[in-house]
Amino acid sequence: MLRATLATLGAVAALAPGAGSVRGGAAALDAEDALKRSSAAYAALTAYADSGTVVEESRGFKNKYTFRTYFTRKPRNLFLDFIMTESEDDNGYKIKGNHETVIWMDNGLLQTYDRITQEHATYPEDGGRQVEALKGATYGTKGVSVIVPSLFYTKAGLASVIQATEEATAAGTETIDGRPCLKVMGIERWRYPSGQVTGVRPVTIWIDAETYLIRKILQDTPKSMPRGAISRRTTTFRPYANPSLEPSSFRYTVPE
Repeated sequence: MLRATLATLGAVAALAPGAGSVRGGAAALDAEDALKRSSAAYAALTAYADSGTVVEESRGFKNKYTFRTYFTRKPRNLFLDFIMTESEDDNGYKIKGNHETVIWMDNGLLQTYDRITQEHATYPEDGGRQVEALKGATYGTKGVSVIVPSLFYTKAGLASVIQATEEATAAGTETIDGRPCLKVMGIERWRYPSGQVTGVRPVTIWIDAETYLIRKILQDTPKSMPRGAISRRTTTFRPYANPSLEPSSFRYTVPE
């Protein structure tokens, strides 16, 4: 079992430019400004940890997942454990999940493991292969492999729902997990050099009003789907700023 000693949640707001005082109160904060302050807060972190959930909803079913993330900037460490916990239909019938994806970087060496395929891969620091590994895990981790890492590794070219959000507008504040959050609504669009646009769907992002760390993301049903169809993904985060993390937090033993 990996262990991490999580320090008391720090005032990350002090790390983001101007984050200590929100003009006119949280509700009046411009949506683009909130997103920029959030990006600045992540860029200023020296360490990070979270635990979270993903719920994918379709008509008649819900798939549920849990995850945890650890990160330090120096040394260059990352850990993500993503587990499918169960599928549940509208009648309450549940099937236990059996999928797990583990991604870990210890002093710059990235490794991945898929429990279903039992595939273990190693990615040294060369030629962008580590970035491709994180991107390649997007489907299996429901986007989690790039959401927060895209905010840490800003020069790596990672893109997540955060970078794909357009037409952002402020929608007041809401309390998430006991924390006041800025609510930002927009449209998720994935644009390609060819001019193609895909994945267009409404998106809502809840940003902690004090720390500017992301607490929740709702990716709603794509506009291209038939009327009455449901394809909704809700990702929640319980983030910790600059925790004290043990070196063992970034190590994983591949099952025999």
